[in-house]
Amino acid sequence: MIKGFNQGGQRAIGVIRMELLMDDMMSTSLFHVIDAKTSYNMLLGCPWLHEYFVVPSTWHQCFKYCRNGTVRKVLGDSKSFTEVELHFVDAKYYIEDAKKGKEVMPIVKA
Repeated sequence: MIKGFNQGGQRAIGVIRMELLMDDMMSTSLFHVIDAKTSYNMLLGCPWLHEYFVVPSTWHQCFKYCRNGTVRKVLGDSKSFTEVELHFVDAKYYIEDAKKGKEVMPIVKA
């Protein structure tokens, strides 16, 4: 059972072993495939991060690691949402048109 960020559980459709090539870092990882609408393509868990001594930054949408004494940086997707995916809360930070729109005020019920 895989728990999501909303604390709901879901069974995996299957698993797939894939080779990852990011910059000059190459690794093989096992991924659990689920049927869900998400704002991400994959999640790299703590075991993978620790194995490759990776320091992630969700704020800057990147991660850094050290290779041969040099700090390397891998950038995330700068356009991680399409217009269809605007229902994802974080989309407003990535879509230029959303920044130009009117401010939406929340409805407060008394």
